[in-house]
Amino acid sequence: MRAPIALFVIATALSAQARETKRPLPAPAVAVEPVFDAEQAARQVRARMRSVRACYEHANRRDPGIEGKLRLGLELGEAGQIVAADVELDGLRAVADKSIATELTSCVRSQALTWRLAPEGPAGGVHLSYVFVFAAAY
Repeated sequence: MRAPIALFVIATALSAQARETKRPLPAPAVAVEPVFDAEQAARQVRARMRSVRACYEHANRRDPGIEGKLRLGLELGEAGQIVAADVELDGLRAVADKSIATELTSCVRSQALTWRLAPEGPAGGVHLSYVFVFAAAY
């Protein structure tokens, strides 16, 4: 409670000084930098699983045995958008055609580049790693 009172007193003192010199009152320099919320970003990724699932279902139609893990490294820009999505671990295994695993990886990366994971503030320079596990549901 004391902080708002102190700010009010400072603003009043500056206001009196500004009236004496007929200069405009400077704007108070109170800036609170929001903290990046990794849990919120994970919720945002989970909310976009439909597009990742569509990538997998397309690959699975072409090669029903495709499965494995894919870990993407995601770099966030200032507005929380993904500016880079790099493969950190590619453990996808395709039975029929290895290029299908490559296409699945490319599809997931393309989808990730359309996401915005930090809608509540600046997140520039944040790096996240997210693991996707693909397996057919029987």
